[in-house]
Amino acid sequence: MKMERRRYEFVLEAETPIAHHETTIGNMSLAMRRKVRTPGGWTHVPIITADTMRHGMREAAAYALLEAAGLLDRPQLSEAAIRLLFAGGTLTGRGNAGVVKLDQYHQLVELVPSMSLFGGCSDNRVVPGQLIVEDATLVCTETAPFVPVWAMAEVEARCGIDGARAHLEEVQRTRMDPTLQPQKVRLMADGEQVRIAGRLQASEQASADGDAVEASREKSSMMPRSMERIAQGSMFSWAVEARLYDELQVDTYHVAVGAWLADAWAGGKRGTGHGKLRVVAARHVRLARVARAEDCIDTTALGAQTGELFRAHVRERAERIASFLAGCNA
Repeated sequence: MKMERRRYEFVLEAETPIAHHETTIGNMSLAMRRKVRTPGGWTHVPIITADTMRHGMREAAAYALLEAAGLLDRPQLSEAAIRLLFAGGTLTGRGNAGVVKLDQYHQLVELVPSMSLFGGCSDNRVVPGQLIVEDATLVCTETAPFVPVWAMAEVEARCGIDGARAHLEEVQRTRMDPTLQPQKVRLMADGEQVRIAGRLQASEQASADGDAVEASREKSSMMPRSMERIAQGSMFSWAVEARLYDELQVDTYHVAVGAWLADAWAGGKRGTGHGKLRVVAARHVRLARVARAEDCIDTTALGAQTGELFRAHVRERAERIASFLAGCNA
């Protein structure tokens, strides 16, 4: 098989709000943005970074490998193997025993097919991968000149195109202090109740006296915090491309993309209902719609037999893979 480039384009929808932040000012977390030049001047639009999308694919491919090798049911990986599979390893310098040597890396590429796609660290160098992963860009009026025409048409037909600001919302949450609630204080030992009562009285007195230092020392653990998040239902344009040299790499690529998009999450606050993405449209790739949800796409249908070649390759080398991952330094 000659080298071929395969580029897949997607429209993703925020199934839940997305909390993907770039910095915090005080107690306010600001959404990740990218600088964009528009006819009206420079502006900043929300994105989900390519690093996040690429890492999601890497994790999906790693779990697919461990499942095919039977290693999810019998954990035996070293710390180095975890770093290697889920982060590409570490670069610690020439001659250090904590790195994978170049000859070991070549062996690793055979045992772990996804390494050729994502790359990794070998001795004193970074071995580049074969993927080009783009940011997931918010589809809005500001990004219209840069989003593929077909993706703009898809979003416009579904829900129209708004400015970037319309997709952002500011929310505030507060971590409550249980010691401010009498019914919970009653659960404490007598001595602890006395201490809490003393702290509250000292806080009140410091506030009345205008003593900021003492008030800060005696304040409760209640903590208000605010954040920007991308609203539920917002649409993103995303693309991934790979240089592929054989059928195994093609199948591994499909496994990584399909497994990631079948259960895609991005950003933080996942424990409080944030970060879920779903595919609603695609181009240059064959996908099948799921009967239970008309607007949801089955990303495991990237090919007629997606994953079969990958799983067969891994199963044949399962013992070698287990041995390598149990003893490797990365």
